[in-house]
Amino acid sequence: MINNMDKITKNHTLFQIQPTFNARNEYEKLADEEGLLYELIELSTPPALNESGFFSNALEWYKSTGRVNSFHGVFIDINPASGDKLLKGLSRKRMKESCVTALALGAKNIVFHCSCFPFLRGGYLDNWVKESAEFYLELLDEYKLNIYVENSFDVDATPLKELMKAINNNHVRVCLDFGHANYSRLPLEQWFESLGEYIGYLHISNNMGDFDDHLPVLDGNIDWEKVNKLCGELDKNTPITLEVNTIDNIRSALDFFKENHLFGM
Repeated sequence: MINNMDKITKNHTLFQIQPTFNARNEYEKLADEEGLLYELIELSTPPALNESGFFSNALEWYKSTGRVNSFHGVFIDINPASGDKLLKGLSRKRMKESCVTALALGAKNIVFHCSCFPFLRGGYLDNWVKESAEFYLELLDEYKLNIYVENSFDVDATPLKELMKAINNNHVRVCLDFGHANYSRLPLEQWFESLGEYIGYLHISNNMGDFDDHLPVLDGNIDWEKVNKLCGELDKNTPITLEVNTIDNIRSALDFFKENHLFGM
């Protein structure tokens, strides 16, 4: 296996991309040129989960690259704290399968979406925090992966903050997705004010503040100069994943960050 995990990226920033198996050779060439690692998401979506031949072939190839630093776990229709025992059980089963896949790929980190229903608080939130915290600690004990919980449909930072306080473990932290934060009710500054000490991972994409469009970095309305300043207090080894489609869009984003000295580049 290629030992890409031990290489320091050329940019001295832990940038990751989300490749696709069909374009694997092009992504591998780009990753080699730019010193990038992978956050693999492709094996956590229903098409891959439902196709055993594709899943096993893709897993073996990605494993052989030695670049999978992180794995994005299942997220579509997943709720490990559901009040419906069958839904909760199936969600937890799928999440454990994601952890097994992450270990098979040689990943150190796994990302899961926050599944808290955003418009309910009180007893609902209390129960969600309790159930979720217990389950994430169970995953941590069983699989020994760094776990990052990502803001997804969240309108503000309260559920994630309460979850982190309940877990109180540095191996379970927040993945702050700027694209998701951009369409929330909360300005970016307040996400950092609420979650700053718990943020250990970043997702970068853009949108116009309405939908999760995963636009190229320069095609939405996020102020990346502001974001860069907000990230200034984070550890320089914080993984940053570019969640943008196509190799050209990834190159454009990296060029923009380099030209403007953003994110330590």
